[in-house]
This record gives sequence, structure tokens and C-alpha cells, in this order.
Amino acid sequence: MFEAPAGTRRAGVTDADPTGHYQAGFVEDASFVSRLALWTDGVAQPQILGADHPGVTGVNSHGEMVGSDFFPEGGGRGWSYRNGAFHTLPGLSAGASGFPAAVNAEGTAAGSSHDGGAFLPVLWAPDGTVRQLALPAGDTRGQAQDIDDDGSVVGWTSTDSGVTHAVRWLPDGSVERLPGTPPQDGSRATAVRGGNVIGQVIPDTGDSSMLVWRADAASPQAFTGSPQAVNARGAVVELTSYYVKLQLTEPDGTVRSLPTDTTPYPTGHVVALTDAGVAYGNWNSTPVKWDCRPAALAER
Repeated sequence: MFEAPAGTRRAGVTDADPTGHYQAGFVEDASFVSRLALWTDGVAQPQILGADHPGVTGVNSHGEMVGSDFFPEGGGRGWSYRNGAFHTLPGLSAGASGFPAAVNAEGTAAGSSHDGGAFLPVLWAPDGTVRQLALPAGDTRGQAQDIDDDGSVVGWTSTDSGVTHAVRWLPDGSVERLPGTPPQDGSRATAVRGGNVIGQVIPDTGDSSMLVWRADAASPQAFTGSPQAVNARGAVVELTSYYVKLQLTEPDGTVRSLPTDTTPYPTGHVVALTDAGVAYGNWNSTPVKWDCRPAALAER
């Protein structure tokens, strides 16, 4: 469990960097005012960075963050926090909203821009310059959801009909649809680390399921639950569908349970998994971590 300032009503963590050094989120006081919070190693009192930008979505290994401010009339303004200051991340055009979702070690952010019509996938360079990512032939919209340290980006794109396709943008800017899902079914990619991608297939009928596109495999591996997080070793966390529990699965098939409540619905969820195997997330409106490190890594 994380520490929070005295008088905190509730708190939440929304991301952690792959090393586990930084965790970003918010704290809410008794007056229901939320403030941006940055924890170091998950145990010290967080650094509180004010109430102006509480909606953090990503943090990297340098403690740089990205997020969005939402307006009552609709839309939002993207921002980054680096070198001790906040900076605006603009949309693709004047008046367009920006919604950064993740930031890599270099400081490049991935997300989407919206001008009142369609969402479009975008990248923001460390200096805040924005550019649109390419769309596969026939697709007209999309969203970027995560960015790897090599510049690879994952997310989804779609046609005007709304059926989504899981995609990966390579560092050279080219885009590819991820394989292994029937064309009539929707799919989304939600996270990437070390070339390992997680997402889900959304069938025309029936339950959705989790897919893992491992860096060393030609086709995805299917799981029954919903995706939570992935690390560079290819370990994944899912919320299982049948037993409604959180569990981590190593590439060799070893499964580790992450304790949480299950009645009537689980309130625990994972937002990030470090490369060593420590999961960060929330349980009953409280930031927590689950240490799932294999013995060899836990001893380091």
C-alpha cells in the first residue's frame, strides 16, 4: 500500500514506469479536490504537483508525465510534465483536443487528437510537436494507446463503420494490422513493452478475450480474460473471466495470483507491470503493488 498525505479521502495510481522507480496518479482531499501525485518507489509520501493537472495517464523512467485536462463543455487539452514544468501538448489543428496516453523513456508521447469529428492517432515529440500517425488503407480514424522505448506504438484503427483493428506503428512510421483475429471481429492493442503486445479480440457475438502478441512469436496467444499489463520479459497480467481474479502469467506458463476481492465484483486492477515483475494498480480506491518477481529477480 502506498503512503498518502494526511487528510486524503482517496488516491489512485494510473501508471508506473518500467523500472518501478516512479508511480503517477492522484490524491483527493476531503473537499473532493484531486491533485497530481508522483510517488518514488511506491513507499515514500508522493510529491504533490497541484490541482491544475490531475489527469495523468503516463510516466517514464525519468519521472516525466503526460495527461489531459477535461473541459465541462467537452474536449480536453493534453499536457506533459518535464524538467520541472508543465507544457501543452496540442491537437492536430487549432481548437482540436489532445489526449496523450503514454510516454516512453525518450519523452515521446503517444495518444490521439479529436476535432469534434473522429479520433486520430498522434505522436508528440519531446518538444511538444505533434504529428499524425499513418492509417491502414481503408481506415479513417484510430487511437494510439502505448509507446515502447524503441518508438513502436500500438493501438487501433477503424473504418467509418466502427469495427476496430489492432495495429502497431513501427519506428519508421509504417503501420501494420496485428495478425490472428477474424476480419469480422473487432480487436484492440492496449500496451507494448520490449516488443510484446497485449490487447483483446472483440467478437461479433460472445465474450471478448485477451490476446498476447509476443516479440518472438508469429501468431498471438489467447487468454480468457481482459488485458491489464505486459513487461519486457513477456509476462502478462489479466483479469480472468471465469474465476474473476487477477493473475500474472510468465512466458514459461508459470502463473502467479494477485490477491484481490472477488465479491460481487473485483475492485482490484493493474495499471502497470515492471520488467522485474512488480505490478502496480488500485484496490478499493487505494494504490497498491503486488510483488510477483521470480526468485532470481527478487534477490537483486
